[in-house]
Amino acid sequence: MTVADPPAVAMSDDDLFDLLRVIGDWAERADPLASSDVSRSLGWSDAVTASSLAEARARLLIWGMRVGGTPAPRFEDLELTVQGRRLLVGRG
Repeated sequence: MTVADPPAVAMSDDDLFDLLRVIGDWAERADPLASSDVSRSLGWSDAVTASSLAEARARLLIWGMRVGGTPAPRFEDLELTVQGRRLLVGRG
């Protein structure tokens, strides 16, 4: 298993909470969430989304199934972990 290179610049707290909010809000839907859905929802490039998801996953805030594609890493079935949900709720 390969691990994504860490992003050159860590994402801001605001970007992190925007990412977690999109993933948390999507949980209300029946459709699984993929990296491309996150990109569209936030208006981010695929590269920014990939590095942001990798950072959030490394911090154990999200879970997702890694799939092929570029830019890597790409994920499907994204969801918040307990830690991610607690952080999002705590920010309120």
